[in-house]
Amino acid sequence: MKRILLIAVIFQLSSVNIFAQTTYSLQQCIEYALKNHRSIKKAQNDVGSAIARKNEGRAGYLPQVNAQAKWDDNLILQKTALPEEFANALGSKEVAFGTHYSTMAAIQLDQTVVNWSLIEGIRALKPNEQLVKLQKAKTEEDVVYNTIAAYYNILLISENEKLLKQNEDRLSKTLPIVKLQFDKGVIKKMDVDRIQVNYNNIISNEQILASKKNVAYNNLKYNMAMPLDSVITIDTAYSKEIITDLKNYTDTSNVRNRLDLQVLRQSLLLNQINYNRTKAGYYPTLGFYAKYGGQALGDKFKQSFTDWSQFAAIGFRIDVPIFDGLRNSSALKQMGFTIASLKETIAQTEEGLKLQMYNANTDLSTSVSNLTSNKETLDLAESIYNTTTLQYQKGIIGYTDLLSAEYSYKESESNYLQSLVKYLNSKLDADKSNNNLGLYSTPNLNKN
Repeated sequence: MKRILLIAVIFQLSSVNIFAQTTYSLQQCIEYALKNHRSIKKAQNDVGSAIARKNEGRAGYLPQVNAQAKWDDNLILQKTALPEEFANALGSKEVAFGTHYSTMAAIQLDQTVVNWSLIEGIRALKPNEQLVKLQKAKTEEDVVYNTIAAYYNILLISENEKLLKQNEDRLSKTLPIVKLQFDKGVIKKMDVDRIQVNYNNIISNEQILASKKNVAYNNLKYNMAMPLDSVITIDTAYSKEIITDLKNYTDTSNVRNRLDLQVLRQSLLLNQINYNRTKAGYYPTLGFYAKYGGQALGDKFKQSFTDWSQFAAIGFRIDVPIFDGLRNSSALKQMGFTIASLKETIAQTEEGLKLQMYNANTDLSTSVSNLTSNKETLDLAESIYNTTTLQYQKGIIGYTDLLSAEYSYKESESNYLQSLVKYLNSKLDADKSNNNLGLYSTPNLNKN
């Protein structure tokens, strides 16, 4: 009996744990999205590619070793014209040099000594890797933003559902009383019909919200990169404590740390390095080479593999560009315009982000005030409506007073929900403008 009881308790605890795992807080939603979103995985692949590109970029300054083997069957040897004094002595003006068969095998080492274009290319490796990492961080930021927005949408729908449920409970208690009053001839049929219509509208709105909630959950799962056939719930508890302390939004210097600007500044740096790399095409290059090999010659096939002689050489090679058809000059002019445009884009983007920050902070401040005021008004209107409903049920007041209290309560509900929508959207935009999205969860956000 004890064993059966123990098994039942274990099963019950495991069931509770499984259920708990399907209820996600905002932080858990973000962490899941950061771990599973395909956009982030693709960005991580780009980072891996940039790291692998380092070795490719350095390869130009590492020794290049190549081996070569060649066997020739000179079916017809090319003839060469001889000077007259040699032709008279040999009795022929043309003579063929070489053997019927020849074999050559050699190995050669080439080492770049000075090549400024390659040097500038190596300088670009680290900034390019940093750019890709910044782009990955920007992708993470976008995933976090979209996940929060989808989560907030469900939160708003749940808050609306809660208010509708309260109204449904209130009217479900009022409706039998007014029907009884009508049966006794105390009130008119129109009063009963009005309350019945309100009740029916609430039921209809609840069904509409249920459908919207399913859509909102699908949108959240999509933004989290969670399978759409998964069944999850979120923590929809709401209280005044979520209202932000505006002291977190007073420092507008954070705009220079926005990932948008960091990506643009890194792109500018890479363009400047690429400009210098193209300009280095005008500079001479110096290289060193060493080769060693052997050659076998003979008019018989066997001799081309047996009669070997060695050869070896070392040397330096310098290449001096003189005229390239103005190719580099045209490329440098284009890059100069691109760099100038990037500088203007950075300045324009910085001003635009400052404007977003100022406006977002202003909107947030206003929305906090409105939400606080409308929540207090809603609580007061609900208290009045509950009291009025109770008085109406007892026959103390007439239907006109109930209708007035109901209208005030519905107006307060509408104002509260609108201010909650505005607050959550303003808070999200202000957090993004002030680089505060990382505060929602995320030790991984903006890490390189």
